Amino acid sequence: MSLYDEFTFAPVYVVAVEGQHDGIFLPHKGKRLVARARRSGRTPFVGASRMNNSITDFSDTPPLFPGGWVTLIYNGDGGTGQARYQPAPFSASDDVIALEPISGLASEPALLLIASMLTQQCVPKFGFGYKLTLDRLDRQKIMAPVTTDDSGEQVVDWLGLARLGESLLRDAKKRARTVRTSTPTERTAPPALTFAPMLITDVFESMRATAAWYDRATLNMTGRATYPFVSRASENNGIVATCPRQVKDPEPGNAITIGLDTQTIAYQPAPFYTSQNIQVLRHDRLDVDSGLVLVTLIRKQMSKFGWGGNGATLGRLRKTRIMVPVETGADADRKVVVDWEGMSSFGSFLRAEAERSIDAVLGNPDELAGQQ
Repeated sequence: MSLYDEFTFAPVYVVAVEGQHDGIFLPHKGKRLVARARRSGRTPFVGASRMNNSITDFSDTPPLFPGGWVTLIYNGDGGTGQARYQPAPFSASDDVIALEPISGLASEPALLLIASMLTQQCVPKFGFGYKLTLDRLDRQKIMAPVTTDDSGEQVVDWLGLARLGESLLRDAKKRARTVRTSTPTERTAPPALTFAPMLITDVFESMRATAAWYDRATLNMTGRATYPFVSRASENNGIVATCPRQVKDPEPGNAITIGLDTQTIAYQPAPFYTSQNIQVLRHDRLDVDSGLVLVTLIRKQMSKFGWGGNGATLGRLRKTRIMVPVETGADADRKVVVDWEGMSSFGSFLRAEAERSIDAVLGNPDELAGQQ
């Protein structure tokens, strides 16, 4: 029996409204501050983004809100209803509502779960054409774990949420260590690279568009879903579901995928299936290290593609140049070619740096084991 099975769920108001009803939070509106008015700094700036904990920038401005609050996007194309826990003092745009926890028992593990519950229950209901305004938020309820306090009133079960949140955090940290594929090497300087523009067709050996070959009923099928299903999503490496083996064999792993209309670019290490309009790019010297570098390079240089009839079609990709690491080939004509070895070395260096940062966040594995 898991901790989750111990909960009793009931509808509770998200925010308190004086004279009407109690709630989990007190709402505070963010402040409009355009990018040109924000100098680079250290204060997280929360905007209408689903990515990076909704942090779109770090600015040299005094924080508007303390850490330990939750942010909720009320307006934005695709971001409305997304809630995030903010551990550090932050500022927020006017597309964001900062939620101040009312209860002194609202701990970080508990608020992480509440933020997830808010997201799961608000995103399907609200959108760009139906904004999560303060008036609508006043009436919004979510299903949350509840208990009875000493006076017999129904309240959010913060202590239960904290226990479950702490358990899930321990499990997540364990998995993060388990799935690691490399060990950080000794700190060295990154390799010196020379960049030059090259046609994407000269970078990759093959590019082709996929068609959808899958049975929709099998997506996320319990016990049988073993292959990632890549669609035109900007999160989770473009993976929106999993599915069992289909009549058609899956796409082999070690490829870069690009969504036709959304610029969703990702490296796929394992065999996968796709929805329609996913471009698959391959090269026999591509690996996980060079793949992650190329994904970043392509993503940063393909802002000209997007919605509204200007998608990343194969025809447009074949005419597109990107800046990539290059070297002079060893053949007689000394042709400029992609520096695959240098790119892999650079990717390996960046992964090692990232893993050191992750280790700092995960903490000592011996201490983690002692928290069981």
